[in-house]
Order: sequence, then structure tokens, then C-alpha cells
Amino acid sequence: MTAFTHPINDSLNKISERLEFLIKQSKLKNIQDPKYVILDNADILQLFKISPKTASNWREEGILPYSQIKGKLYYKLSDIHSIIDNHYSVKKK
Repeated sequence: MTAFTHPINDSLNKISERLEFLIKQSKLKNIQDPKYVILDNADILQLFKISPKTASNWREEGILPYSQIKGKLYYKLSDIHSIIDNHYSVKKK
């Protein structure tokens, strides 16, 4: 005879598994030093909500520092923080 499982128990188990995953992810993010976090081009496009051409222009203009390994582009999170800090402006009335 098989044990009876209630749909609520299944839902609770899925929620519990998801929470454990999110907790692990947040601990990893808190531990990592920004200078060691590496982003790829897709991350940058999504982060800034820009097109590949805009990202290319920023690289060519020297705004966006990058490393290229066999055609794949990588960026340091610490460089992204610096870009944002350097281009931050407060509008005065």
C-alpha cells in the first residue's frame, strides 16, 4: 500500500526546496568580493537594458572595460560599479 500524500505537502516541499536554494544563493552573493565576480556580455545587456551595439560602442569608447577570451566577453563587477560611480550626476535646480 502506498502512502497518501496530500497536495499541500507537495507544495510545501517545493516551497521549502526553493527557499533553501534562495538562501544558498544569497549567502554566495554576500560572500563574493565584487572584484572577483565576473559577468558575461548577456549579463551586461540585461543589467543595463542595452542592445549589443550599445555595449559594443561603450567598449570602443573605453567606457566599458572588458576581457575577451576566444570571442567571449567578460566584465568585472567592480568595473561596473566604477562606471556607475564615475557617471553619477545630481541635477541641480
